[in-house]
Amino acid sequence: MTLAAAYVAQAVFLALVAGLLLADSRLLRSVRRSGLAGVVLAGSAVALLGWHLWHLPEPDLAGFPRLPVTVIFVGAGLAAFVWMPDLIAVRGLGALMLFLARACLDAGWMRLPDSLLCAAVSYALLIIPGLWWAASPGAFATHVDWVLATSGRRGVIGGVLGLVAIACALAAWGVPAA
Repeated sequence: MTLAAAYVAQAVFLALVAGLLLADSRLLRSVRRSGLAGVVLAGSAVALLGWHLWHLPEPDLAGFPRLPVTVIFVGAGLAAFVWMPDLIAVRGLGALMLFLARACLDAGWMRLPDSLLCAAVSYALLIIPGLWWAASPGAFATHVDWVLATSGRRGVIGGVLGLVAIACALAAWGVPAA
């Protein structure tokens, strides 16, 4: 992924969240317990995990055979659908946010100062909430309910996320080719 593509990915994600907040979408309240959202989000996260493990460089495997490592971790991810089905959509969303942050940070590696906004958005808006929500999906419900409680909070947070999305889109346009 190029740095410009990473900025575009961040802009699209943040614009989507900002749009959902500003529109007071019911999706934000219903996604946490939605079976379809759980299959899509967590299934995508497990598929990405399998892809990353399968394409992991040989030294990073520490001498372990690739196929059993991939099967064990993907199997554990799929087992979450059976033994941890409650709020699995939030866990999947958190994992996908972490995968997006990884791709963006990899794209910005050694590209200072062009990658500063990309790194700041990755750490502040993807990694911290992604880890928090994947580890404690109940926190997602608390955060969303707090933000959606008043139109003022919804407008301010949605507006800030929208402005950051615009900044990411402008940064994608201004990034020089590698």
